[in-house]
Amino acid sequence: MSRINDCLDLLRQLVSIPSESQNEEAHARFLETYLRDELGMETQLIHVEGKSYNVRGRWPLEPGSARRKLMLGGHLDTVGPTDLWKTDPYRLVQQGDRLHGLGAGDMKGGLAAQLMVLKSLKEQGFLWDAEVEFVGLADEERHSVGANDYVRRILEEKQPRPETFFIMAEPHFDNIVVGATGKVLLKLEVTGAPGHAATPEKGINAVDCMAALLQAVNQTWGSRYREGTVGSHCCLMIHSDYPGYSLNIPQRCTCLMNKQLMAEERAENFLEDLKRIYKETVGQGTLNITRQIPSYPSYQLPKNQPDLAALCTLLKQRFQRVPELKVNQSVSDGNILYQNLGIPTILYGPQGVDFHTEREYLSLNSLEQYMEELEAYIKTRYAGV
Repeated sequence: MSRINDCLDLLRQLVSIPSESQNEEAHARFLETYLRDELGMETQLIHVEGKSYNVRGRWPLEPGSARRKLMLGGHLDTVGPTDLWKTDPYRLVQQGDRLHGLGAGDMKGGLAAQLMVLKSLKEQGFLWDAEVEFVGLADEERHSVGANDYVRRILEEKQPRPETFFIMAEPHFDNIVVGATGKVLLKLEVTGAPGHAATPEKGINAVDCMAALLQAVNQTWGSRYREGTVGSHCCLMIHSDYPGYSLNIPQRCTCLMNKQLMAEERAENFLEDLKRIYKETVGQGTLNITRQIPSYPSYQLPKNQPDLAALCTLLKQRFQRVPELKVNQSVSDGNILYQNLGIPTILYGPQGVDFHTEREYLSLNSLEQYMEELEAYIKTRYAGV
């Protein structure tokens, strides 16, 4: 059976396993068994919290090899299915070049492809000049508790860490993500003063204060975002303490706001500007701001990073492909691993389309091409003597 058919068989099994965020245990257990039995790796199944698990598989360094490591893998979780799916979300359905199924694009197709490449190299008796680690991380689609747990455990080991490069098999094929905006989730709380709704000027309406603040923030920061000088911001939720019909004006109003952070932006500066805008445009009541979970730092690899540069050279010379090097507008576990462990991380996998929707699919052609490219890159970059 050809490698692509083996890959499709594996992908069918992965798609059939429900693994929404906070429910990754079955997926992690399946992969732990695969890494151990099919690839002969040293494995760990790691409980993170609840039904969230990470999985790690490792081929250790060969004696005399260079102190470096190649990491492969990505996140185990998917978003939840909706009732808009026209096919069974847990069954891989092929329609021409399209492989439909929940998580097929984001990112079980990439995980399956990387595992097939590792299996092929093992069967060929490939000699490595690096340690190899495959990781599956929980909860990336939510709060990245898996990536944060991975970081904590690595830091607690207090062991020398080899020079590492992580190819995360996220669904980016026509472009390779070499960085991403960060983001911070903020809770804005406005406190006003009591008053009768018939004479609202005698109190301080917290809803009015919040509305004025948000309008001013949209005017100030929205224009900067459209100019491309800052990351976006978005109000996610507004709630007041209004108890039901009464003639009391609301004294408290809460807003959750997401702020994307470009590489040069700092969350602290945005917080201080929110306070300034409130003072200048509202000028009454009080504003309190607290940071919430999740929070991600921004990151960006230099284009001359050696492992990245070697990949780009290979793709151009051998495959006549020059993918765009992109700084992503959304976050991934790469933000956490790069900033906390210093691991250069790229997002490069077979092409997923319309993921996070009922139309999600993986491109079969890109799946085959990706396996060819990844295997060629490994043989060029990590071959032992």
